[in-house]
Amino acid sequence: MRRLLKSVLLALVAMALLAMITIFSLDAAGKLPYRIYLVHTDSMVQTIRPGSLVLVRENQYHVGQVITFKVNGLIVTHRLIAIHPNGTIVTKGDANPTVDPWRATKADIIGGVVRTIPMVGYVWFFIFMTWEGPVSILLAITFCVLLWLIPRRRESASPDQPLPKPGSTVSVGS
Repeated sequence: MRRLLKSVLLALVAMALLAMITIFSLDAAGKLPYRIYLVHTDSMVQTIRPGSLVLVRENQYHVGQVITFKVNGLIVTHRLIAIHPNGTIVTKGDANPTVDPWRATKADIIGGVVRTIPMVGYVWFFIFMTWEGPVSILLAITFCVLLWLIPRRRESASPDQPLPKPGSTVSVGS
């Protein structure tokens, strides 16, 4: 029973890692209808906490929706307040008292946020955006495999029993 439980647990961990790697690879290749971004700051804290992942549907947004856009070389996730006739947009972080000072355009909008995943962003960032993540995963997998492969002593054998002396006879059964 214990061996079955270990096998199921190992399979679940392997499937979760495979799913995360697959999603990241598809996202990086632009093959998903959504883009995945990490929220770093607390400018949207009433709606989206720092460390959350946001799923952004590309080129689909409306006034009043939280959007992700590019401005001054950064990617920002804030609420779309207005779109002016000249194409500039007005945005505001939900936790900020005033609208944003920059003037981005509709062309800078990546898309509208359709889902947030709280607190997963830091793990996602560590695993996929730093070199330490993949190294840590490989070390953890290696450690688990080694633990799996190390044979365990059977509970019936007593490690305290002395070994017979060379040349002595050993009686088997009574």
